[in-house]
Amino acid sequence: MRAFAHKDSGASLVSALLLVAVMASLAVVLAGDLRFAQQRATNLQLRDQAYWYALGAREFSEALVERAMADPDTALRPDADWLTGARQFPIERGRLSGQVRDGNNCFNLNGLVTPDGQGGWRADPAQQDRFEILMRSLDIPASEAARIAAQAADWIDSDARPLAAGGEDGLYTAYRTGNTLMSERAELLALDAMTPDIYRVLEPVVCTRPVAAPTRLNINTLQADQWPLLAAAFDGSLTRTAIEGLLLQRPQDGFADIETFWALDVVRETDPDGLRRDLVGLETRFFEIEIDVVHAGQVFHLAALVECAGGRVRRITQSYGSIA
Repeated sequence: MRAFAHKDSGASLVSALLLVAVMASLAVVLAGDLRFAQQRATNLQLRDQAYWYALGAREFSEALVERAMADPDTALRPDADWLTGARQFPIERGRLSGQVRDGNNCFNLNGLVTPDGQGGWRADPAQQDRFEILMRSLDIPASEAARIAAQAADWIDSDARPLAAGGEDGLYTAYRTGNTLMSERAELLALDAMTPDIYRVLEPVVCTRPVAAPTRLNINTLQADQWPLLAAAFDGSLTRTAIEGLLLQRPQDGFADIETFWALDVVRETDPDGLRRDLVGLETRFFEIEIDVVHAGQVFHLAALVECAGGRVRRITQSYGSIA
């Protein structure tokens, strides 16, 4: 009987040890889950806090744009403060930086097409050529530029007939062409001829606006490093040297009227018939707002496009996310 008692005691002890081991394992797992949940909650809280910082900065920027555009002659001068770059502000556990850019001074990819009169879009050969000139001005090889310009126009236009060097649905295996206006410039990355390196070169000078027409460049707010945009608008007839000289000689408070610009010798000689007058002006309709929030070691970015018309600012698009 004693032998059996010892055996029962041993079996009980083993069972108890196994139970303790299982409970310890469960405790470790639960503790890990708890730590993960706590970290996740902390990250969400930090993200939410950064988001509200970004929203506040966006609202402030939109109010500044609306207030400034009450007097566009002052707001759209070449020496306007908002053209000098981003402004930084300290915040709790980090910093916030914001910048407003002239949203007219870019090449509107949706201007590669025009309405076809039937609710769709057809390619605009003149703008396709200007897109090629823009890319060549940025040292993108001519063969690559021709393919990208044609494929971008085919991506947007409504027909299924590929342009020379372009491509419709048959060029792609994983997806089909958009056949409508682009919603963001990153859609260029879907093109067969596009590469990440070329996209990084193009990103600062191209944009998407909700109109199938070129954006009219504002010659008073155009920056020196944006010279390729003016080269494209003038179909390559203005050299980089001529454009940089033109911008350097621009009055400190800007051209008082657009006729003064068109009367410049270097401009008049390249456009005697005024065929490009729809491509350059003194007005700005679109503004880009960019907000970066560094909070508790994490970086968040907000980008918004607004339109100013009739003295009021209307938000068109917005994107927000973290930066790794």
